[in-house]
Amino acid sequence: MIERFAPIGGRVLGYVTLAIGVLILVDIVVEWRTLSGLSTAGVVVAVCALVWLSLCRPAVVAFERELVLRNILSDIRIPWHLVESVDVAPVLTLPVGDRVYRSSAIGVTGADRRAMRKSRRDAVEAAMAGRPTGGESPGQPDVSALSGLSPANYAIRRLEMLANKYADASRGTNEVERQWRWPEFAVVGAGVVLAVVAKLAS
Repeated sequence: MIERFAPIGGRVLGYVTLAIGVLILVDIVVEWRTLSGLSTAGVVVAVCALVWLSLCRPAVVAFERELVLRNILSDIRIPWHLVESVDVAPVLTLPVGDRVYRSSAIGVTGADRRAMRKSRRDAVEAAMAGRPTGGESPGQPDVSALSGLSPANYAIRRLEMLANKYADASRGTNEVERQWRWPEFAVVGAGVVLAVVAKLAS
């Protein structure tokens, strides 16, 4: 793995929720060993699986040969040479051929909105003062040049740099692969079935 992009706030909330879920399950095993407790345990397991899928798993992970979008329902593996462009509007958007792939792990944040407002103000002030609005020097920037960017802009620029750098290394694969998260779906289904059966039997 080269780099991972993931929302910190959502992951922290997700892991805190999972920790609470584990404590509830321990309490059920120790203190509440009845069919009613088993039904509650099924609900807790299903909720924890959904929390894992929606808050903890989502991430954009860069490997040498591919970019992996870990979404709620599936993992999408995109070879670097197929990445045509990168945008965040309002979440990460990657057009590949006639398809568009998205990931909510990278999105417009409050810091990005503040950076966009500041950029517009700076551009207006520069235009009124007759100064050039700036721009990037030609060539590929290094990572140190990204330090002042907002989170979304950093992700865009960094992914563009990685796509350019590793495009040749990824040419052994020419297809985008999607892998559905069946294990998590099975846990959610099993939790729901357990809760219903235990409730009916109690």
